[in-house]
Amino acid sequence: MWIQPKELLLPSAFWIAEMHSRYFVLQKRRGHGESRGFGSMLVGTYDSVMNTKPAPYRILHQTPSSEVSYEIAIGITQDEIVKDWEWLKANLFKVLDEMENEDEVTNFTICKIQSLYTQNNQDDTGESADFKVMKSKFRQIFKMPEEERLVNSYSATYVKNKIPRQGQLYISLNHVCFYSYMLGQEIKRIIRFAELEDISRNANTIYLKTTNNMTYNFTMLFNASEAHLLIEQLNKMAIQQLIHDPDSPVVDHDTSNFSRLGSKTSKKPVLLRDLTARQKSEEFRIYFRLPQSEIIDGKIKANIWTPYSKRFNSGFIYLSPNFFCFRSDVKDLVSVVIPMKTIKSVEKKDDGQQRFENQIVIITSENVPFMFAHIVDRDVLIFKITDLLARVHVPLSRERAKYDISWSKQTALMNTFKTQFSAKIIQKQEEKMVRWEAHFRDFGRGIGMFRTTDVINLIVEGIPDKLRQEIWLIFSGAIHDKEMNPGLYEDLVEKAACIKNCFAHDEIDRDLPRSLPEHPAFQSTDGIGALRRVLQAYALRNPQVGYCQAMNIVSSVFLLFCDEENAFWMLASLCENLLPDYYKDKVVGAQIDQGVLNELVETHLPDLHGHLEQLGVIKMISISWFLTIFMSVISYESSLHILDCFFYEGAKIIFMISLQIIEWNRDKLLYCQDDGEAMLVLQNYLEGIYNPEYQVPPTTDKRKMKRKVRTQTVQTLIHESYTKFGEEITQQRIEELRNKHRRLTMRQFDIDNEKTIVKAYVQNPYFSHIELHMLLTIIREEKHALKSLQQQQQKVQCPLSETPQLVSQSPSRPIQDAGTFGGRYEAYNVSYEVFHTLFTELTPWRKCVSVDIGEKLFRLTDKKGTGVLDFGQLINALGLVCSNKNMEKLKLLYVLHLPPLLSKAEIERSRRPRPRTKDDAEEAFEAEDFFDNDASESMEALPSPSDNNFDADDFALINATQHLHNLAGISGNTFMDLSRTPNLSLNSNTSSLAHRSSTFYVDLPGFQDLGAARITPPGAGVGADVAAGAASAAAVDDMLLNVETISNFSQISDLVAATRLERADSNATDLRSLGSLGYLLDQPDEGASNSQHRIPHMRKENFQLLWRSIIEIMGLVQDEEMHRAYENLLELGNSNIKKEPSLESFTQLNMGGDEQPDSNGNPTTPAAEPIGTTRLFVALEEELRQASGKSRTTTTSSGDSSSTNISESWHISISQFIATVLTVNSIVKGFQTPIQISEQIEQLQKKRRKCLSTNY
Repeated sequence: MWIQPKELLLPSAFWIAEMHSRYFVLQKRRGHGESRGFGSMLVGTYDSVMNTKPAPYRILHQTPSSEVSYEIAIGITQDEIVKDWEWLKANLFKVLDEMENEDEVTNFTICKIQSLYTQNNQDDTGESADFKVMKSKFRQIFKMPEEERLVNSYSATYVKNKIPRQGQLYISLNHVCFYSYMLGQEIKRIIRFAELEDISRNANTIYLKTTNNMTYNFTMLFNASEAHLLIEQLNKMAIQQLIHDPDSPVVDHDTSNFSRLGSKTSKKPVLLRDLTARQKSEEFRIYFRLPQSEIIDGKIKANIWTPYSKRFNSGFIYLSPNFFCFRSDVKDLVSVVIPMKTIKSVEKKDDGQQRFENQIVIITSENVPFMFAHIVDRDVLIFKITDLLARVHVPLSRERAKYDISWSKQTALMNTFKTQFSAKIIQKQEEKMVRWEAHFRDFGRGIGMFRTTDVINLIVEGIPDKLRQEIWLIFSGAIHDKEMNPGLYEDLVEKAACIKNCFAHDEIDRDLPRSLPEHPAFQSTDGIGALRRVLQAYALRNPQVGYCQAMNIVSSVFLLFCDEENAFWMLASLCENLLPDYYKDKVVGAQIDQGVLNELVETHLPDLHGHLEQLGVIKMISISWFLTIFMSVISYESSLHILDCFFYEGAKIIFMISLQIIEWNRDKLLYCQDDGEAMLVLQNYLEGIYNPEYQVPPTTDKRKMKRKVRTQTVQTLIHESYTKFGEEITQQRIEELRNKHRRLTMRQFDIDNEKTIVKAYVQNPYFSHIELHMLLTIIREEKHALKSLQQQQQKVQCPLSETPQLVSQSPSRPIQDAGTFGGRYEAYNVSYEVFHTLFTELTPWRKCVSVDIGEKLFRLTDKKGTGVLDFGQLINALGLVCSNKNMEKLKLLYVLHLPPLLSKAEIERSRRPRPRTKDDAEEAFEAEDFFDNDASESMEALPSPSDNNFDADDFALINATQHLHNLAGISGNTFMDLSRTPNLSLNSNTSSLAHRSSTFYVDLPGFQDLGAARITPPGAGVGADVAAGAASAAAVDDMLLNVETISNFSQISDLVAATRLERADSNATDLRSLGSLGYLLDQPDEGASNSQHRIPHMRKENFQLLWRSIIEIMGLVQDEEMHRAYENLLELGNSNIKKEPSLESFTQLNMGGDEQPDSNGNPTTPAAEPIGTTRLFVALEEELRQASGKSRTTTTSSGDSSSTNISESWHISISQFIATVLTVNSIVKGFQTPIQISEQIEQLQKKRRKCLSTNY
């Protein structure tokens, strides 16, 4: 790429000339692409220690008589730099040769290169050439996909085993990575932000701790603070992404949302600037209570004129697309929020004595002037404001759909259900009203009022009932959301009313009677109806939250003082801005703040913290206190006062009140011996808090007539809270603690889930308690890595892998939420990709390369063909392979090499020499490797082993059908595609799924016309069965057997249905299907005597691959004893040869009645001759052959069919195999050697940390 010409005074010995001309030279960095010699080690070490980040290729311009060179182009790859060299050769070489003056040559070259650089960077991202080189190295070193965007890199020292390693710390959106190269030794470390458990900084050292207890220390001489804040921010984004969408864990950042309107003069990377703007925007929104869509555009130093004090106060002006804000330098001295849509004019003020103070005057639509002075750059500010005003969009109410429901908005319920206060209370209310009116005259009213400490004092004293709606809407920020979404509430209410059978609505209706039941407003239909509409509308607006308990309590209080729509927007502001994630599944936000309170107690009440921690009190109190903002534990009239402060201060007031209550009860709590006693102490105290300035008449309920002992006034509680904790607990401190405990809370969720699952499976025969925990950890990590890769690849619309889809997921399958009780088990279900990775990395059978044992074992273990294994199935599969149970392991290996798990296609492929090309690995994942053209060998064409509706004749039917279409020149997949039903369709396969009991499951694509036959109730009468069989036989006999008659696939399907119905309803002894190969996994400790007769014999081709797999598992070593065993098994197979029907594996299984097999495991009762199916397709085949002029070659008797050809049948039984193999000491010893899975998991985690990741 072309760069700005850079002057170089001295030649460097670190570069090697690759090409050169009279005025140019192409150089390569020494050591790049070469073997690691001493020189390359020195260069690599120098680059690592000195933090140089040169591109591996560059082009220099130099003249023969000058010692000064100019770097004009750099390249990441050789092709890229050669392309630039070719351009120079084609466009400049001849031109420069004609020039006589070297200065003219240099000036012309520099001007030309600058022009190229400008032209090529017009539409660029704004990234510098050095950053592009850094980004390329990051992706190359750590094998990161293009979608993983680098934020920045820092020179850092990583201390490992007290040995410092100088290198580069790379920070991307989802990872923090470190790379060092010193004297030939590379160190790579890669850490996901989502797995960080602790982040801290001491001076210039950043300390990181992961969930698997790995610690990392990075020391930086420069920018340590910036790197630490960036890691904190990205970790917060990663955890929030997990909370909001666990299935999409990759953090993304839309740079367009944070692009500033002004020019970008910073030299920092673009993404780093955007993330900084994102962080500042979040702080900006929190402080001024603005909508989530507001992005800060910039700030500028200025002074504001405050008419109430007749003076200027210094601070900063903040601009965003919809708001003009000011904040003083002195905390809480003054702040102003002015919506852009209310600004009528912006003018310079250059008259009078202040004409040199760069003043401007902003006049709002209410003719309120705001004067600003000492503006650093007044013209820029005016231009910015003018530009933003031109972009302001004022939302208007639009026409919306009409719904057939009748309703009207409810006004504030306190106006309808008036409370009869005493004269003293009424007088207090009037006095407060007078003070507020005086405040409005001096400081303004509405959104644009001057917000000072005076308003804080008024709120602490209490807000009059008449002003609560106005003050709550302004200071909560709900007024902005309402004005930006006119008509939305009405639309949501009417849409929600049309929704039927909604779980959230049922929950809402259940909780309505429990919403402030002592107030008469919620004993009437008006109050209950308004509350129902508000809650249902919000459940529709925010489906991720829906409805959560405690929302009804706070909403009922909002409805008392606000009209219905305002109450809705108050609830939205509470759930989305003021208490984020509180009302989600598992009340995550409240549990995070529970950890924050615990740490605040430890900081401010250290003598009490240990005792409360031991009792577990804080975990019990915080949820009930926080979710309802004390409304459920303190009297209604007192909690109103706390709610007033909450809308101004936010969550800060909750922590202050909690600490004050705990401190006041310090002595009593220290004497408590258990949690129940401590909770009773706090409960009695909270019930005694009262509000002397706002008392409702006593209730008539006799159960509530008994008054609790008064403990403290709410005014004193709030005043003492501000006095003791107001300065020490800040919003910044709360956010820092929330970031910390957000990590710890999510980690605790995982720990709790793991404990529950381990407790359920602790009795398993394979793994210990610790190994189960480690297995769960690695499953979680691998699933997270796979989801991240899937999400990134979906963004570029690329398939995840060329691996065939094992089972298609049914859209009708209900997805259980991870937060439910069952979901904690489902969170550790593993897909094929994750299972294959675990099998390959953890088990000794990974050495087997001729046959994909992992894929076979997954299919064998997947009981119901769901495409995932639960944790119990995973334990059985991996546990057996890693155990010392040599007998069961040999049986399992034998089964994994039987058809249909090992198909003819794989056997044929294994016989071909493996091509040594880079495409070899890709061919292993092509679909034809698993699905052959022969339908009889297709994994999807084979039946469920426990499906009694499928027999050998059905198998032959599919085979003959496929053969028929091949002869007719029809594509082999056409019939299957047209007649196949989805693998997991709950409508068609319900019966078969319900009857599957074996762990060996291979799904059978059903035929759409067979649905009724397959789900025929087993209780139907015998007469009905006989009638159905006779009808189907008649239907077969009546069909004309020629190609013209069977003119479409639907008639073939009808024929198949008729034949299948006849065969399914018969009691013939040829109903033989693969019964229970998964028996080995379900009951691994039982003897072989009960199961070996169920396992089919093995053909020679399968046996040869089985023996090859044994040799590979043994380390490609075959001793003389193994060779003799192999020869003995070949002889046994030869001795089993006799003239008999080649029935394949399925016809040897599940014989009806009391039938017993012969010595070779074959049925003694001859199979019933197929009455319709085979004759039909034999006749059709013969007719097609005659039509094409081919004669049919008959090598057997005329009565033989394609499924019963007489052939030489080499086979061995499982008894013969095991008996022979157990005589080989090396195999017995190898299969008896257990594998410590904990060591394998540690090695896998180490590989991940070193960036030796598995490509899914």
